[in-house]
Amino acid sequence: MRLRLGLPGAMALALFAFGATRPSFSLAQDAAPPPSAGPTSSPPRLTVFVDVPHPPGHEEEEAAVLLAIVVATDGTVESVEVVETGGAEFDEAAVAAARQFVFEPATRDGTPARARIRYRYVFEVIVEVAPADEGDGQDGESDPDDGEGEGEGDDPDLAVAVVPPTELDDDEVATFSAEGVVEPPPRDAGSRTITSEVLRRIPGTRGDALRAVELLPGVGRPAFGQGVLIVRGAAPGDSQVFLDGNPVPLLYHFGGLTSFFNSQLLDRITFVPGNFSVRYGRKIGGILEVEPRDPRTDGYHGFIEVSVIDASLSLEGPIGDNFAFAIAFRRSLIDLVLGAVASSADINFLTAPVYYDYQAIATWRPDAENRFRFLVYGATDQLRLLTSSDASDDVGSTSGSFGFEQQFHRFQLSWRHLYGEHVQQDLSVGFGLNITQFGFGNLVRFDGQFWPVQIRNEFRVDVAENIHLIAGLDLQITPLTIAYAGPAPGQAEGSPGGGFNGPQGGRRWDGTLVQPALYVESDVTIDDTVDLAIGVRGDYFGSIERASADPRITGRVRFSPQWALRAGVGIFSQPPEFTESAPDLGNPELGVIHAVHTGLGVDFRVPEFRLVFQVDGFYKHIQDRVVATVGGQSPRFINEGLGRIYGLEVAARIEPGGPLPLFGFLSYTLMRSERQDHPGDEWRLFDFDQTHIFTLALVWEIGLGFELGATFRLVSGNPYTPVVGAVNDLSAGVYRPIYGQTNSARNPLFNRLDVRLQKRFDIGDARLFLYIDVQNVYNATNREGVAYNYDYTSSVDIAGIPIIPALGIRGEL
Repeated sequence: MRLRLGLPGAMALALFAFGATRPSFSLAQDAAPPPSAGPTSSPPRLTVFVDVPHPPGHEEEEAAVLLAIVVATDGTVESVEVVETGGAEFDEAAVAAARQFVFEPATRDGTPARARIRYRYVFEVIVEVAPADEGDGQDGESDPDDGEGEGEGDDPDLAVAVVPPTELDDDEVATFSAEGVVEPPPRDAGSRTITSEVLRRIPGTRGDALRAVELLPGVGRPAFGQGVLIVRGAAPGDSQVFLDGNPVPLLYHFGGLTSFFNSQLLDRITFVPGNFSVRYGRKIGGILEVEPRDPRTDGYHGFIEVSVIDASLSLEGPIGDNFAFAIAFRRSLIDLVLGAVASSADINFLTAPVYYDYQAIATWRPDAENRFRFLVYGATDQLRLLTSSDASDDVGSTSGSFGFEQQFHRFQLSWRHLYGEHVQQDLSVGFGLNITQFGFGNLVRFDGQFWPVQIRNEFRVDVAENIHLIAGLDLQITPLTIAYAGPAPGQAEGSPGGGFNGPQGGRRWDGTLVQPALYVESDVTIDDTVDLAIGVRGDYFGSIERASADPRITGRVRFSPQWALRAGVGIFSQPPEFTESAPDLGNPELGVIHAVHTGLGVDFRVPEFRLVFQVDGFYKHIQDRVVATVGGQSPRFINEGLGRIYGLEVAARIEPGGPLPLFGFLSYTLMRSERQDHPGDEWRLFDFDQTHIFTLALVWEIGLGFELGATFRLVSGNPYTPVVGAVNDLSAGVYRPIYGQTNSARNPLFNRLDVRLQKRFDIGDARLFLYIDVQNVYNATNREGVAYNYDYTSSVDIAGIPIIPALGIRGEL
């Protein structure tokens, strides 16, 4: 027996956090291990095989898809992943079939155990066989399963061949090996995982998988131009995006039209709006895990895609037997589109916004005990514009240049090593560079450079068949240099004037921020029906020299293969923003912000129709929130604020491969997010509170290579603080607004329909996709804000994006 590795905003002054790699612990074993190998085990055995036809238009093609299937203790299939692709259509068909398989479960010491096997699903072209008297002397019938079984000699990575069990003799079983995987139970009570293949086909995203994140339950809609992640009404800085365990400062490029990572290289996303594992910390909101896939090893592949928004390309393939690579690059072509938006807002662009991103992935497996992964990626956003308005008797005049640039670059090396039979180590080292620069005329200038280093060393120990222990170190070291000139920033949230209310001045900071953390977590399964994850995390925040200890527990009870109950409660901690705790700018004596997450949810599945229903209730209490002192008096910021966020999320999902040629999802969130800045104050809404969030996205697989989809969104408008008057500041020569009650007004209900039509052409081994992806089909005018004249006596609405048709072509090889 041997262990086998399983892979598992503009004012951006805050330091960028780092995270961890996601663990996967596997136990691979030979079908007939020697006595010295430890407990006896047997792999799952297929008892119900499901045959599916060739995808439409591919009836005369042969293909094979290598799958990784997780089999539950009752023999049902928990999950299916594509390990080696046979083509997108064949992959979908094979996954749909495998999810309906039934197995005799794996065993360890005679007890049913959860396991993962590798399984090759083969699509053959069946040829009629001549009768016996005209041919080969057989019985005149073709064997529909002939050729589907492949032994280890054909593919050394193959653990179990796709052969219906009735075709296997007893002595044949011993010639195959099975990879049984001890999968950790779900650590996150409300996590949602969706494959990239599904996300790329959602209308309104132009095939960008990460754009579809906005459609998930609990995710708020950011205002146009804000490419941020809003989770359950919390501030964007309260949540974190991780790529392969490494935190990144940017989810979307300028305007939120495109994400920072090429979807062709993604495997899946996992979104956890609350109650996440102790492996993650330094945030009190939610987390989004973006998981890239390994490069393909079945030959060289690539794609080129061009649309009116941007252009991208990629190339991937193997180098030798145990090394594979993938590279991708994308650059914006967005000046015409944003030019139309700028004209409607009466803004002149001297230079169009430009973004680009790049990715490079390589995997190396020198032997069964080691696996190395190299990941290099980065993204850049730039914006240069000149705003002006003509001077007249009744309109004030202003002019000034505005500039913004943000970029980040990362290099990450991960090593997974096995010690003996029950211990796995995951070591990840990442470093990079973040640059944020922006300015507005001579009023505000900011230049920040950060060199983050992330080190995570984690051990996972198989204590017993149903108990797994995780212990790890999560260390962030960030040298930084920051130069700032302008008024001292005030409380950003709930400040309609932009949060700048301090004295003018220039400041510079040079130093190194150190944030270590230790965590331990135990995964326990009880009677194969109850999964518990119990852990504690300890953090030290170097910026304020304070520590925290956060215990958390999540659980799941499986009443049947269809029904499950989930629950979780835990403490989460987060340091203040840099602008709040920096010397000479904020209060270095601030304490840690804490939040208590509670959640309760129900899952219901209808396997025959590929339907999944989920209902989640949640409540989050926030204490020690950082708020500005009354009148901006010293020390300017204190830990006096409270917060409460509560609501209900309802979600339904139709997975591809069911009896209907449809897939998609529906979600509705009913929510309230409020805060109290000082004791005795009335509760008020957070800036990003959205009471109702409704999304319906459906894709119809028409056939003949056609696919039609639509996404409809209906979301409460964001709160804002109205202007109720103005005073003339004679010394400055400007009118200053008088604001009403904070966030006492709300923009109208947001509504939008997006439609996508795609046609696929197969040309030999290549595929060509032509598509039109139209955002805001009926050109709804959604108000995103209000602009006032010079003395605040009149105003005009600022509209969101108009209709944007994106025509595109993508070629794949």
